[in-house]
Amino acid sequence: MFPYSQICFGFVFGCLLSLFQFNTPVFFAIFACILILSLYFKRFRILVLSILAATIYLLAYYHIFYNWELPQYQRGKSYKIDAQVIKIYEPLINTGNNIEHPIYFKAKLLKLDHENIKQTVYINLSWYKNKPQLNVNDTLTANVKVKPFRSLQNFGGANSELWAFYNHVKAKGYIDNKFGIKIIKDNAPDTQKILQQKISTAFIKSINYWFYKAILFGDKSAMPHTYKEKFKIMGISHLFAISGLHIGMMFAIGFYSVKFIIIISMIKPKQKLNINTLYTCTGFIFALTYTLLSGCSISAIRALIMLAVFSFMYIKGAQYFSYRALQYALIISLLINPFQLLNPGIYFSFLAVYILIFSYTKFSMEHNTALKRFSWLVIIQMNLTIGLFPLVWFFNDGASFIGIFVNLIAIPLMALFILPSIVIISFSSLFNLSTSLLLYLDMFLSELFWYLSELEVNVFWLQLGELSWQSLILIYLTLFLSFSSFKFFVYLPVFILLVNKLTEQKSIWQVDILDVGHGLSVLISQNNKTYVYDIGAKYMTGLSIAQTQIIPYIKGKNLTIKHTMLSHRDNDHVGGLQDWINFGLKDTLLINTNLPQEIDTCTLGLMKFGDLKIQNLWPITKSKKSNNNSCVVKVSDDNFSILLPGDIHKNAELELISKSVDLKATILVSPHHGSNTSSSSGFIAAVSPKWVIHSSAFNGRWLMPHSEVMHRYTELGVQQLTTGISGQIRIKFFSDKYLIESTRSKQNYWFLVN
Repeated sequence: MFPYSQICFGFVFGCLLSLFQFNTPVFFAIFACILILSLYFKRFRILVLSILAATIYLLAYYHIFYNWELPQYQRGKSYKIDAQVIKIYEPLINTGNNIEHPIYFKAKLLKLDHENIKQTVYINLSWYKNKPQLNVNDTLTANVKVKPFRSLQNFGGANSELWAFYNHVKAKGYIDNKFGIKIIKDNAPDTQKILQQKISTAFIKSINYWFYKAILFGDKSAMPHTYKEKFKIMGISHLFAISGLHIGMMFAIGFYSVKFIIIISMIKPKQKLNINTLYTCTGFIFALTYTLLSGCSISAIRALIMLAVFSFMYIKGAQYFSYRALQYALIISLLINPFQLLNPGIYFSFLAVYILIFSYTKFSMEHNTALKRFSWLVIIQMNLTIGLFPLVWFFNDGASFIGIFVNLIAIPLMALFILPSIVIISFSSLFNLSTSLLLYLDMFLSELFWYLSELEVNVFWLQLGELSWQSLILIYLTLFLSFSSFKFFVYLPVFILLVNKLTEQKSIWQVDILDVGHGLSVLISQNNKTYVYDIGAKYMTGLSIAQTQIIPYIKGKNLTIKHTMLSHRDNDHVGGLQDWINFGLKDTLLINTNLPQEIDTCTLGLMKFGDLKIQNLWPITKSKKSNNNSCVVKVSDDNFSILLPGDIHKNAELELISKSVDLKATILVSPHHGSNTSSSSGFIAAVSPKWVIHSSAFNGRWLMPHSEVMHRYTELGVQQLTTGISGQIRIKFFSDKYLIESTRSKQNYWFLVN
């Protein structure tokens, strides 16, 4: 027999290995081991060839579709571009006609410095001042200041760079208003957009328009943030993203609609005609139309591929709902784009279908009564919850334990009432028919969402902390072996997990200098209790670093915030204060404050924090300069220490030295992000650190850390790290040593150009 399974497994494994480990010792070691085994076992030869084919295919795909880079990049350089506007991002806060607030949009790059761009390349742009009306599909000719796409990188956080790479977003920047700007309006008719607009008119005035946008077009941008969090905790977020569930529902609507029409019309098809083929093809056309109208999202296309494979095998009379059919769908998906493996959705989609097939074959039971059908639904939902639990934990640092119950109600409700109603309303709107059904649906949804908004669901979320990818693989290996013919091997991955947990060396305390762009946030933790020094900036978009980076990090690590020190009132240090208070951390503040502009200076003195000593060393005298009022804090144990000087300038540094303050520290966070206003040679010598950490943005507009500052540290033998280059920097302190690690050193992807 032709070894389909071996080839499929080898190709998928080869894609994963090449994508995440190519050109590393791990890649060559694994490939060498399989190659040696193939010399003695014939079955491994097919595996080796499949892995090799996957590697070659992925590398070729990269060079054909993904290898474009911003040429001759120089900080501050202006590029001449021709670009087509793809998407305009709605502001998170109402800015009115304030000219200071930019517009943000995504554009497809057509030309760069008069050279045609052959690959698909997108850039994210902002436009400050003199902003004309800009619409989707307009073509823009302008000068822009752009840099390679780069995002903040913190342990456990989502890697936006992987998302951007997969979606061909290669750069970001802003329009340079000093040069001429030309906009060509797009007046060409677009059938898809015309249909979308016509359907939208039926829903646009409804209370729950955000919901219909999500279901019909996959656009969740207008979804209230509070609902997003509640839906995640309740385990029903998948209902609001166009995926296999929705594609399957649309197929079922088409399939049974035609079947119903033929039955009531009393048509008797000829015996030679397989009427099920007509039903299947009609169902697939419904699903295809829905996918096209929704904008062909990644998850929708992936689900459509699965449906196409299952439908084809059904028409051919083969076993369509099987592992082999799923293998075909996975291979086709990876052949279309092997970099799909960067998208978490592919793992959820195929694993969910695998669990459904497993449930169908392992727990086969009759469905001839309502009770048995409900029992079958419960079994499937339990299997899905258990099977997807590790994956949900890995991507969310936790999981919900009420999803199994909520989905028993939510899925039938969506399948049997909500989605069919939306389809009927959409179809009616195309022919200008009455859409009175929308009034009843809107009333029902409003009541439902009001009820959900009143529910306190946070207690149902299990915050489990970070799960490593190695542990994730071992957990799934354990589950797989438990139901295989190799059950006696099930103890091996369990043993590895236990040994790894027991032998893991735990630090006495640790310091995390988060990657917050231009700003500062330092977390000092001991036994999961944390002292926070500064909480980063807030931007004109309405988002703050506290909201997007620090609070998610605290949740993911299960940290308890005991104290919060705000060094001084500058936005890049305290911009997220209101979000901090909203999160319930007002009582942790060590200084008096009403607004960021009214932050008091800290009180000098010593406080105990577990086994650590925290000393406030400055300000001894109050200055007119906000930076020089920064609270200088030293944290130490019996062996090691870290100095946090905020944004103090050289004159404050010199005064600290003149007062004979004990500044010596193992680790120094550079004053004022590495600005040349600070880090005098005398101050560096007084601190005498082994390492200095610069908390500053990658290629930021203020050019920090300054080259002269870096030279001064180098001259005095101090090793340096910058968050903008290394990402989050973590320092683990043990009784006799310390260990420094960073996110980018642990997430080194060969295809990302940094």
